[in-house]
Amino acid sequence: MFHRVFSHSMKKIIVIFLLLLLIANFSYRIDLKRSHHELVGELMYFPSGVALRALSMGFYAPLADLVWLRFIQYYGEHRQTDQRFDIMFHILDILTTLDQQFTYAYTLGGLMLTHDAQRPDQARQLMRKGIDTNPDDWRMPFIYAFVHYVFLREYRTAHAYFRLSSQKPGAPDMAQRWAAFVLHYKMDDLQSALVLWSDLYNTSENPEERAIALKYIKNITMELNIRYLQEKLEAFKNKTSRSPTSLAELVATGLIDAIPEEPHDGYYFIRGDSVYSSWQEK
Repeated sequence: MFHRVFSHSMKKIIVIFLLLLLIANFSYRIDLKRSHHELVGELMYFPSGVALRALSMGFYAPLADLVWLRFIQYYGEHRQTDQRFDIMFHILDILTTLDQQFTYAYTLGGLMLTHDAQRPDQARQLMRKGIDTNPDDWRMPFIYAFVHYVFLREYRTAHAYFRLSSQKPGAPDMAQRWAAFVLHYKMDDLQSALVLWSDLYNTSENPEERAIALKYIKNITMELNIRYLQEKLEAFKNKTSRSPTSLAELVATGLIDAIPEEPHDGYYFIRGDSVYSSWQEK
């Protein structure tokens, strides 16, 4: 009896060890590849989440953690190099099959698939999976709505899922606020988009989500500043019948109190009759 129990336990340990070794060795071999096509080809043979889950004998967490680390490594490598994320969804699908409650894999993955990989179709698929497997988690429908609102401008869907999010246990007030707002959405409302990104930045505990949100906060702030300065430039022209030579003239004539700070550590300037940011020139 003892021998059979011991033998069964040893088999489980050996299987888990071999799985971990397989994934670790697989990641190491991937890092040695130089060809993009070879890299994609090998990653596509990464064991499916269903297969790993079946083989793991209940040891989902260590496998999911290792796949998550590989995903972060994969994302970082491609973000710094070719900006191509061909198998991002493949890895995230494996991860969320191994650990169906891995919240960040769905929410951060949905943002990355839309923002970085330019694959909103895959983001939808991943987020729907998260909503189905985590029916009480308010963040799943909230990020699904967020993607449809900010990136896709599909406002009916965004409203429906903001509202669904607001009805989940522990949902913050902002979910209900955005469900109400979308009903009265006005096209090209950068102020409202800025508030939504700021809400995400202030409530997220994930540094990658916050980094994406901060990027959009800076870009929208820059656009709002340019619009503001452009309006004041037109007011200067109407008042003086000429274009200002610099933004400093807008301050000197009292049209603005100060030149707004450029959020990317750049500066604003006038070219012809229009206002630009030095960051746009990069």
